[in-house]
Amino acid sequence: MIENLAAYRKWNLKGLILGHIIIAFLIVTYIFAKPVWHWVDVHFFQAINSTLEGHKWWQVFWACANHRMADWVEDVFIIGFFSIYISQAPKYFKLRRLAEFLFCILYVALIIFLVNEVLFRGHLKIPSQSPTLIVENCVRLSQLVPWMKVKDVASRSFPGDHGTTALLFGGAMLFFTRGKLRLIACLYAAFLCIPRLITGAHWLSDIIVGSGTIALFFLSWALFSPLHSICISKIETFLKLPFSVRKES
Repeated sequence: MIENLAAYRKWNLKGLILGHIIIAFLIVTYIFAKPVWHWVDVHFFQAINSTLEGHKWWQVFWACANHRMADWVEDVFIIGFFSIYISQAPKYFKLRRLAEFLFCILYVALIIFLVNEVLFRGHLKIPSQSPTLIVENCVRLSQLVPWMKVKDVASRSFPGDHGTTALLFGGAMLFFTRGKLRLIACLYAAFLCIPRLITGAHWLSDIIVGSGTIALFFLSWALFSPLHSICISKIETFLKLPFSVRKES
């Protein structure tokens, strides 16, 4: 629990610099070592996609995990993690944690909309065909489970929207939470990246390089700078307004 708000608002230059070093490494290797990334992408996809062969229950499970309705279930779990985080706080600190939750949700939604949708999908439009359009003899889950709408193909797979959401959520939980909740939340964030990978809607590099650099850049500037504490304090002040009005009346 972060209760020293003075320290909470300081810059973490080491974390900020390290985050940008990792971002630079990912981008440079993705540009200048493309064959290496392609080799990793193809072999990783073939390894996990082949597990779908001949296992009906396994196919149905991942088909359900890829269905649009699964997004709502995933969101419920994310809210559940934050609810546990808030409930674990002392009574005097619960409002602060609620403000942290609202900041994270609003920040993630803003990034997904402005960066993934508006910038990448609307303007950059980076051509990147999904594994199912390139790798031959792969398992197409949409053909094996035709009665369920499954996303296993994409003409612009870079970056992954689900991956960006998952990594932003995992990074936030890694920063704010402690103990078992942190571990379980991070494992859940990793799990959220798998459905699109196993069906072939995204390459591994779409998640690591695409979603990873986006998440790491915005998390670094939000969490290793005073930005998060300033925004959270503003939200907390806003949440206190109804109580202040009630006391005055």
